[in-house]
Amino acid sequence: MAANIAKVIRFIPSDSPEEWTQGTVVEEDEKSISVMLGEGIFYENAEGQFMVQKDYKVDGEVWQVHKTDADPFPSHPHAHCVAGRSNFVGNKLHLGTRQMFHKAKALDIYMPKKPFARLIALIRPKFPEIELPLK
Repeated sequence: MAANIAKVIRFIPSDSPEEWTQGTVVEEDEKSISVMLGEGIFYENAEGQFMVQKDYKVDGEVWQVHKTDADPFPSHPHAHCVAGRSNFVGNKLHLGTRQMFHKAKALDIYMPKKPFARLIALIRPKFPEIELPLK
């Protein structure tokens, strides 16, 4: 069974000029549209709408970045390592300094510059209003 890897929760109203560009339309009629989103985790909210979240894979680690993370530490936004090498899972990444944190404790570990630049390039479209990397 394929790994369920996805994250980015966002609804796009039908009258919006935006579109979901990561999917492939597989069927369409007047009442519905079926889109293949690849590997994903699907959730249903209280209104019965389905959501897909997207993760960002970089050099063996899987990162999540949330627009509405209740915890603004160590930066707003910041990334959470949710899969990959066990010594990184559970840590947070400052999206400016590249420094890793475990809970509120700063670690003397920094993401290398090239993978960090790739991660920033992947998440930049999610935060068009924020200049990344953070200053």
